[in-house]
Amino acid sequence: MLNTYSEQYPLVSAFMWSTITVGVYLLSLIVFRLLGRRPAFHPMIFCIAMLAVVLFYTGVTVESYQGDTSLLTWLLGPATVALAVPLYSQIRSIRGNGLGIMLPILIGGAIAPILALAGLYFVPLDSDVKLSLLTKSITSPLAIETSQHIGGIPGLAVVIVIFTGIVGAIFASITYRIFRVTSPQAQGLALGTVAHAIGTAQGFQMSQKIGAFATIGLCINGVLTAIILPIIFFLIS
Repeated sequence: MLNTYSEQYPLVSAFMWSTITVGVYLLSLIVFRLLGRRPAFHPMIFCIAMLAVVLFYTGVTVESYQGDTSLLTWLLGPATVALAVPLYSQIRSIRGNGLGIMLPILIGGAIAPILALAGLYFVPLDSDVKLSLLTKSITSPLAIETSQHIGGIPGLAVVIVIFTGIVGAIFASITYRIFRVTSPQAQGLALGTVAHAIGTAQGFQMSQKIGAFATIGLCINGVLTAIILPIIFFLIS
C-alpha cells in the first residue's frame, strides 16, 4: 500500500521516509548515550534494526525506501568533504609526520582487500559478490562507484561497508588495549583506514585528534582504493 502511495506522491513520500530515517537515527543516538557510549551499542546498530522492523511491518520494499531517501545518500558525499575541517585543525602534525602517516595507510589499504580475497578464495560465491566485498574498507559513496566499475553490486557493497565500519568501531578500543596502542595518531589512522566513516565518527567520540587522523586514513585510503581496485580488476580480467 505504501509503495503505491510512494508512486502517487513521490515528494511527500520522500520527505516522510527521510524524516523517519533521521528521527530513528536521533533516537538511536540517545540510546547510545544513555548506555554510556559503549561501542557495542553503536547507534548504527539500533538504527538499522529499527528501520528494518519499520520497513517489514509497513510492507515497503528496500528499493522503494532507497529511492525515497536518495537525498540522504547524496549527502554522504558533502559530509565526507566536510571532514576537511577537522583535518585542517591537525595540519601541522600532519606535515611533520608525512611518511609516518602515508606508510600505515598504504599498508592497511593493501591488506584489507588482500585479506578479503584470501578469505573468499575457498568460499563458493558468485564473482560479483566477491568483487563487492573488496570495497569493504572504503566509505559508502566511493564503494558504490568503485563496485560499479569492477563489476560488483553497489547495494551489497554498501551493506558490507556499514558492517565493516560497525565491527571496526566496536572492537577498536578492545584492540588498542590488548596491543597497548596509546598514540592518538595511530588509533585514528587505524580507525579511518579500516573502518572508514563509521570508524571516523567513533574516533571523534574518543577525541578531536583521533578523529582528525581517522579522517586522513578515511580519505587517503578511500581515494587510493577507488583508483587501485579498477586497475587490479582490469589486469586480472
